[in-house]
Amino acid sequence: MAVFGEINTIKMGKKTNPFGDKSHAIGMMKVYLCSSSSIIALKTFNRFIVLFFFVLFSMFVTAQQKKFSGWAMTLNTFALSPKFNFIFDSQLRSNDQWKKTETFILRPGLTYVLSKNVSLSAGLALITNWKTMEGIRDGVSDNRIWQQLGINQQLKNTVLQHRIRIEERWIPVLKVAGSEIVKSDPNFNARFRYFTRWISPFSATKKLTKGMYWAVQNEFFFNAAGARHANRKLFDQSRTYAGTGYRLGKHADLELGYMFFYTEGRNKDYTTNNIIQLSSFLRL
Repeated sequence: MAVFGEINTIKMGKKTNPFGDKSHAIGMMKVYLCSSSSIIALKTFNRFIVLFFFVLFSMFVTAQQKKFSGWAMTLNTFALSPKFNFIFDSQLRSNDQWKKTETFILRPGLTYVLSKNVSLSAGLALITNWKTMEGIRDGVSDNRIWQQLGINQQLKNTVLQHRIRIEERWIPVLKVAGSEIVKSDPNFNARFRYFTRWISPFSATKKLTKGMYWAVQNEFFFNAAGARHANRKLFDQSRTYAGTGYRLGKHADLELGYMFFYTEGRNKDYTTNNIIQLSSFLRL
């Protein structure tokens, strides 16, 4: 509004600011533009999600390898001070057809709150993957470090979340030694991840404080360095999700949904995984 400068008008002997006065023409224009931009953003996001699900459905129909598994996860935030939070999430993932445990993740981190809607975080990811080679099943560690930027946007009664994460990992060569799977010759790989999530209450006229809501999200993974040690491509994978949840109150949510997991292989092969995901969210 600096384009107009500091414009004040005299009304009933008092100074008023037309930009904050909704009865004034300029103030009405400001409200209209803000609401219009929010509506356009919501419509654009809706179209993007519909198009993306259509593309993913096409991939699902032609996928070379299909899986069906279950994920359970919990995401937790503990406020240490007005500027610092301790965060961690843990996940338990099954293999195909829910037969055995495939992955366990524990991801602690520290968040610095830059403002109400922007934060910076960094931490570790302590991961165990259960693999089977030459008839031997064993747990293989895959620990990494990560850094991320988080941004929240309030669009009317909905929330649009963005997360940009960089993670550094070391991909080893695996081989069987006796009754164990051992690692050797680790190679550095860095991945760039962009995550976006949209949450909306069932009631379009109420802000989500308690009750049912629905959520749509997607995350893209790209190889930023060391792609030759992963799938030898820039694009690595995507995870598209839709679900519904219940907000118990200010501090907790429960959620159930479906995720479509698409992974690029080294050559022209790729894998799709159809996932039922159960999630809990805790904010203290």
